[in-house]
Amino acid sequence: MHKLQTAAVAIALAFGAGTVAAADLARKDARFLQDAAESGQLEISASQIAERNASHPDVKAFAKMMVDDHTKVDGELKTLASSKNVQLPTEPTRKVRSALSDLQKKTGADFDKEYADDIAVDAHEDAVELFEKAAKDAEDADVKAFAAKTLPSLQQHLAKGKELQSLVKSSRENAQMKR
Repeated sequence: MHKLQTAAVAIALAFGAGTVAAADLARKDARFLQDAAESGQLEISASQIAERNASHPDVKAFAKMMVDDHTKVDGELKTLASSKNVQLPTEPTRKVRSALSDLQKKTGADFDKEYADDIAVDAHEDAVELFEKAAKDAEDADVKAFAAKTLPSLQQHLAKGKELQSLVKSSRENAQMKR
């Protein structure tokens, strides 16, 4: 009987070994992956809207770059999360849906301003902060490496977003002066 119990424990341990990797991933590392996915969903979806609805050609160009770059990172993130047995959100969160709904209500120069402020700058400031923390503090080497590898691109997006924000602001001011 003792041999049977020992065999059962050995089998249970062998089958459970795959889930140990997920359990070993620090909660904060798993949370980072989920938060990064949410951030990416917002930036991709908002930028897809901007590709259609923006009136300023530079906003449209920035939005296209965001869709391309963030879609690539999203694929890498999904691969990493899958390898760590971390479930990422499959649908936009309430926060993302709310932000997208607000953005969709805008048109013309108002749309351009909100996209530049909320997505090009604010969302990227949040993403840079999120990825800086993970690049510094993540316990899992793969998670830390992903954050560190992605961070320079996000910092570049933020810098370009600030340029875009300034450009949109000056365009609005010039348009108002002409009235």
